[in-house]
Amino acid sequence: MPSERVEPISEAATTRRAVDPLDADAVIDLFGRICDRTAAALADNDDWSLSGDRASQYSVDVVVDAICLEALHGAGFAVLSEESGVTGPDGSVLDEVPGHVVVVDPLDGSTNAALGLPWCATALCLVSDGRPTLSMVTNLRTGDRFTAVSGRGAQLDGRPLLVSRGPTSLEEAIVAINARSPGSFRPRQFRAMGATALDITAVAAGGFDGTVDFAADRIGVWDYLAAVHVLEEAGGVAVDARGRELVVLDPSERRAPVTASTVELLAALVATTS
Repeated sequence: MPSERVEPISEAATTRRAVDPLDADAVIDLFGRICDRTAAALADNDDWSLSGDRASQYSVDVVVDAICLEALHGAGFAVLSEESGVTGPDGSVLDEVPGHVVVVDPLDGSTNAALGLPWCATALCLVSDGRPTLSMVTNLRTGDRFTAVSGRGAQLDGRPLLVSRGPTSLEEAIVAINARSPGSFRPRQFRAMGATALDITAVAAGGFDGTVDFAADRIGVWDYLAAVHVLEEAGGVAVDARGRELVVLDPSERRAPVTASTVELLAALVATTS
């Protein structure tokens, strides 16, 4: 499938299709329709060439980003995307992030997708006045759909989601990692799965006990924000390994997210990054 670009959506079209950011059900419906389209595009894709626009960006990343932008801009939202930066509802590049913005990773786990591995996702998070309010992470191969609404909890495929009381020590934990771990890292087991959003939602669903990023600040907010919101609404915990705010809307900023099902394990995981 060749890469494509989305032309700016007209003001009339934007107004006609506008979605109220305070209407959680309408936003969830919008996000769900976007994920249905991105999953279909991925299923139909047979072009795994690089786009040539940015190192390690696949042509399909651009295609899936275009799907997200068309729908979100058409609904009246500004967007912060891994693939296209900060854009307004008319498609124009913005220097400042407005009060309501959707942070999106159109295709988290692109290399997994290219390899045919079922661990890749579209992740969307509506941020209003600097705080996540509604999120969705959808596994594009399996269809598993995680959602969160602030104050209303998290769900997996429409069912309430609560973290189980997991281990409190590193030695008991099964942990998903990003980047190479130090030799001193000794959990019960660990996995490097290659899709941060799904790694974190797996903690919410009771799969992994925690996640830790050992990269030197290579993770963008689009990689983790929707999933962290799901995890926190499900009762889990998350921090940046260096104590910085995780909610950051500057596309040049990077973080080192650490997550866990228990506060004790979270502390143990943070200690491994120092």
